Amino acid sequence: MSSEKELILEIKDLHTYFYDREDIIWKILDGVNLKIYKGETLGILGPSGSGKSVLTRSILRLVDYPGKIEKGQILFKGKDLLTIDEEIFNKIRGKEISLVLQNAPSSIDPLRDMTYTTSEPYREHIEEDLARSEIKMLVVSQLGKVALQEPLKVSDKYAHELSGGESQRVKIASAVINNPTLLIADEPVANLDATIARQILELLHQMKEKFNLTMILIAHNLGILAELSDKIAILYAGKILEYSDVDTIFYHPIHPFTQGLFYASPSIAPRGKLKPIPGKEPDARRLPPGCRFHPRCEYAIEKCKKELPELEEFKEGHSVACWRANEIPEFKRE
Repeated sequence: MSSEKELILEIKDLHTYFYDREDIIWKILDGVNLKIYKGETLGILGPSGSGKSVLTRSILRLVDYPGKIEKGQILFKGKDLLTIDEEIFNKIRGKEISLVLQNAPSSIDPLRDMTYTTSEPYREHIEEDLARSEIKMLVVSQLGKVALQEPLKVSDKYAHELSGGESQRVKIASAVINNPTLLIADEPVANLDATIARQILELLHQMKEKFNLTMILIAHNLGILAELSDKIAILYAGKILEYSDVDTIFYHPIHPFTQGLFYASPSIAPRGKLKPIPGKEPDARRLPPGCRFHPRCEYAIEKCKKELPELEEFKEGHSVACWRANEIPEFKRE
């Protein structure tokens, strides 16, 4: 059980807000609580604008102006990342916690070859200077681990000479070069065609197994998370609405929003019950009172419109933020 595993990252009551020139607050993350255990992959599923990428940047303390982490704790191996000195955090970022972003080609310096690009996190965290030949050997080995053909040739290439899939493999090789404790993959197969995306997902699975990686996988695709995740958190309008293991989320979802995602998916919805979720996500500047999902929820009652439900354990290992969790009809997959 998770309680017996080593707790790697714990997020407590995290609030990350953005401000415009009129000091109007955009509550992008508004009280997020999560736990990630060693060797597990936590999938985070949510619509665009739900706060997924801001969560990533908050963990790495990369929230830029006009954004600000207002309060909360991000405990990595027991240390609060939000209170330690920047100098100490720089020794963690890129070494113990690494990041793989979407759209890898645009994140690679076009003036640097792949030897420089791949080895950058490694060079950043070693004290001695290594000869280029030693760096080269390390990079070629690392590129081979991510199944790039002819890694020696790839190490001499520049960003414009690589395909999208090759660029993403290079960024994964770079992200795991220091054998990090935690790998964060933020929409790692966005903008890739289906075949290449499949290869990248298989690579991430292999990396997880080979290096016993602990991973946060962020996506808005149900299938991606089903394949790679151990636990899944449903993020909506800055709040976690449901959290459990992957089988529970996919076969016994409780929250009306989670169920709505499945009913709106042609490949998952029970036969004859395909239907979209009505309405649209709320504006982070004008969040509704009560439950964030209540304006779109067919089960909403007056209490839902006035009081915000907290994420509470519905059954062992399964938490839901819904006042009517015990009354929602079961989702039945055919």
